[in-house]
Amino acid sequence: MNDNNDKKRYCPNCGAPLTSEICPYCNGVTGVETQDLVMEYPVIQCKEANLTFITSTFFIIFGAFFILIGVGVPLALMFSMNEIDIMLPMVIVIFGGIGLGTIIFGLNRVIRNKKVKTYGKEIDATVYGYMNDQYQGDAEVVKLLVDTNEGKKFILYQTGKNTKPYKINSTIKLLVYKDMFLIKEDNKYYFQ
Repeated sequence: MNDNNDKKRYCPNCGAPLTSEICPYCNGVTGVETQDLVMEYPVIQCKEANLTFITSTFFIIFGAFFILIGVGVPLALMFSMNEIDIMLPMVIVIFGGIGLGTIIFGLNRVIRNKKVKTYGKEIDATVYGYMNDQYQGDAEVVKLLVDTNEGKKFILYQTGKNTKPYKINSTIKLLVYKDMFLIKEDNKYYFQ
């Protein structure tokens, strides 16, 4: 529970003391916000393997644009000038480096997705709640509970969408490979 709240909270369904979004006694949804609770299990570091426009295509297009404009224009200027300005090679290196790095960042998500699809093992996860994604504004992070060899643990999976596609307390399928995760839905991979 939130340390700032002195009042003890109780399940609206069965009256038990609240410790999570899902009552441990009646399995009912408690209505308490995920971010207002202390994690009752350890959190696994999660590298999402879902493909969205923002996580892959945007970075690849942005990087290509950066290279095209930041490298192409100075190169064209260099060939059209009698004297080469000392700044043009620096501009090429800076814009080319930023563009290449951005493309690699986008391609990394595509490669991660392929690895999980190829080598991933299917596991079950229980949907515990949703939180706002601090990196993607109005996007949602789904809080998932999984069984591991070391006991129950949480995964905070960035959906990349501003919707809540899974019912709280439902079981969904995940593919897991090392510390990379991909949500499956209806025997198809879930692309947000």
